[in-house]
Formats: sequence, C-alpha cells, structure tokens
Amino acid sequence: MMQVAMQQRLCVMLAFQTMIASGKKTNAPGVATLIIKLAQHMNEFCNRYVREAFPPGTMNFVDDKGAAKLDEAIDQHIRELKTKEQTHLPEDRETLIQLYDRLQQRKSRRMQWEFYATAKEDKLADLILKYLDEEIEDIEGGARQ
Repeated sequence: MMQVAMQQRLCVMLAFQTMIASGKKTNAPGVATLIIKLAQHMNEFCNRYVREAFPPGTMNFVDDKGAAKLDEAIDQHIRELKTKEQTHLPEDRETLIQLYDRLQQRKSRRMQWEFYATAKEDKLADLILKYLDEEIEDIEGGARQ
C-alpha cells in the first residue's frame, strides 16, 4: 500500500515539475486540476508499461540452496489459498522459519526489481562494497558468526 502511495506522490511531483518546465504558473486557476490529471495519466502509464519494460522474470538471481524446493512449497500454499481459501502450514519451527525467510526474500526482490533492471554497474559495485563493510562490522562486533 505504501509503495502505491509513493508512486502516486511521485507522479504528482513529476506532473508539477512538467507544468513548471512548460512555463505554467502553478498557482493559476485550473492548473492544480491539470497537474492532477497529468499525474493520473503518468500513474496509469507506469502501471501499464513499466512491468512490461522491466519484467521481473528477466532478472537472474543467485539461487540459495533449497530455494527451489521452498518456492514450490510456497506456490502450493498460494494455490490452496486461492482455491480453498485455506492452507495447512507445517508445524515445525525450522520449516516455518525457512518459509518466512524465503517469502521475505521474494518480497524484497519484487520491491527491488526496477532498481536491479536499471542500476549501473558502478552503483551496484558501490552498494556491494558498502554491504561487505557492514558484514565485516557485524562479524567483528559479534553480531554474526
């Protein structure tokens, strides 16, 4: 829900900027209505074409050991929820943690797919170095073995 609101807000800001760039006075009568209509068109365009331009399936990710098996189990639970509106989750803690962790990974990847599609190599390299430094700090700080 938050992501949708951010997208709409961004479209309003871009529409506002477009009006300024085209020489319109933003405080003139009727301009706010034009900005809102343009923002709605921008939002509709993004909803229709951004996923087409950067489909998540084109992203190749590192496959964690056992991820395919977890994905299969998750997909089965999704099918059951869609068709029967219920599913039976495993009862053991380890499997529940694995399913939860994998679902978090999948959600994170869905949220990041556009970044992955458009990020330049130098930006990715900078972020990797940042996270490697954080890993070192965590290891040295005893946060992780």
